Amino acid sequence: MNVPRRAMLLIVLMTVAQLPVALRQLLVVLLGHQNTGSFATAGVASAGCGIGLALTAPLVGRLLGRLGGRPVLLATGLAHLLALLGLAVVTEPAAFVALATVAGLSTPPAVGSGRAQLARMVPAPALARAYAVNAVGQEVLYVGGPLAVTLSLLLSGPTAALLAFAAIGTVGLLGMAAVLPPREADRQPAGRRSALPGRATRRTVVGTHIGYMIGIGAMWVLVPAFATTVGHPDQAGLLVTIWSVGSLAGGVLLARLGRPGSPAGAYLTMLGTLAATSLALLLPRSVPQMAVALAVFGLALAPFLAVTDEILARSTPAAQLPETYGWLQTAGQLGIAAGSATSGAVNDHLGNTPGFLVVCGALALALTVALSRRRTLRLPSGPPRAEAVGPAVTAGGRGFVHDDAG
Repeated sequence: MNVPRRAMLLIVLMTVAQLPVALRQLLVVLLGHQNTGSFATAGVASAGCGIGLALTAPLVGRLLGRLGGRPVLLATGLAHLLALLGLAVVTEPAAFVALATVAGLSTPPAVGSGRAQLARMVPAPALARAYAVNAVGQEVLYVGGPLAVTLSLLLSGPTAALLAFAAIGTVGLLGMAAVLPPREADRQPAGRRSALPGRATRRTVVGTHIGYMIGIGAMWVLVPAFATTVGHPDQAGLLVTIWSVGSLAGGVLLARLGRPGSPAGAYLTMLGTLAATSLALLLPRSVPQMAVALAVFGLALAPFLAVTDEILARSTPAAQLPETYGWLQTAGQLGIAAGSATSGAVNDHLGNTPGFLVVCGALALALTVALSRRRTLRLPSGPPRAEAVGPAVTAGGRGFVHDDAG
């Protein structure tokens, strides 16, 4: 796949480092109920994690650009680890919610830092595939993670599970800190905020991402609700897994075959595919039918996210790229919250099938935004600018016109 070994190692370590963050909200709910005896407290604590991440992601990303990856990863990693250790022993509801919020606020920027480094480490012809491999790694995490939590609960309970995943994530974070190269040349001088090239592109992508994540947030509510509606609530986890496996398959195909056409064209195609296949979610009346619809709907998820990362990497100066990914995370958290709340209300008042119209509508809105601003998505056909993705990327010597042609 022409992805450098060092970049592949970084993707593996990034995925491992993200493990406790990906499973944090699930574990916080389980642990919160165990420690405090209240699902209400557990729910507020889980929300605190998400809100904390949304608040600090852009700030931490800016620090990455100014200070470099190692000090920021190590400092946030230590604070996050201490917060998770505190959650394992605290039983007072207010303290549990406070520590969960601290865990969200101190979330290590493993994904943002890793994505930004891939833009520096990978030659231009292989950049699309590198982000596809990263998307596959994230899908493996979200497919296998819940299964690992289930196994851990059977063996030891939520406390031991949280501690185990926290330890594994810390090892991955330390590995990332060791792999990252020095970045003194990429640091942005303090107090200097020049007008950035490609700002319109980033606004389009972040704005579109909010609509996309509204749809994803709605799915997390509506898929379990569908399983309950058809009389098989125990099949909700299976349906979510099938959805993720579809996304995993799409990411593997992109990593194997390469991105079709230009980044802008692939971005609009993947988003259009998501909007079109979401309509099939209105049709199923049984678990097997929904499984097929979810598998098809999932195919374009990982490819869309991979192309999103690529466009941001090619339109953002190196020092601002981690901060841009931070804003993307913030937009994602806001979208998930809006989608979850809206779809839950529609599901309760109008039924499950009308609830999926929230997904269709959100993706249609995202596609409309992207199409109306499609000119901002066009990137230079030559090699990426050194100030956009760093010198290492220009070493490929070719633009994206021919980079994945076989």
